Amino acid sequence: MKRFLIVLLITVLSAGISSPVIAAQDLEKQTTKLEQKVSKKFTKTFCNSTGFGISYDGALKFALGETKSEFAKNKLISNVNIENVKDQILDDIASTCYYFELTKNDLDGLKLDKAD
Repeated sequence: MKRFLIVLLITVLSAGISSPVIAAQDLEKQTTKLEQKVSKKFTKTFCNSTGFGISYDGALKFALGETKSEFAKNKLISNVNIENVKDQILDDIASTCYYFELTKNDLDGLKLDKAD
């Protein structure tokens, strides 16, 4: 009986103490994946909006708002390099919906932090 209680106690303590830890490499991979998801979401929203006849300015504002609302609560969003995302968005929009007039300055409204 004593032995059973000791084993049970050790099991409970070891299960309770261990928590998932993200290694630096995993964090970097997850952040890169998140940057790609943000870029793809923005691009899809922007291209679909312009395809429905919304002006480019309107599509830009709509895509900015939709992207922020979808990703602002993600726990890894503070690790995202916003400049990388902007570069990806510009490339994706040029290759997806063939709009080449969007500049990095147009994407200054892309803020993903919860406080923004």
